[in-house]
Amino acid sequence: MSGRGNTRRRAAAGGPGAAGGGSSNILQFYQDDSPGLQVGPTTVLVASLSFVGIVVLLHIWGKFRM
Repeated sequence: MSGRGNTRRRAAAGGPGAAGGGSSNILQFYQDDSPGLQVGPTTVLVASLSFVGIVVLLHIWGKFRM
């Protein structure tokens, strides 16, 4: 029984390969010199919610046309 508990503790403790152990992180995506279109998280949220709303409205409109 004690062997299993030790295994769980070692796995949970992590190590050099654990999350956050690498040199690259999420801030790398928000650098000024990164190539491509730079869009903030608020713009992505508004665009995705607008798309979902349009799809829902089209489904409702399609039900009334039948």
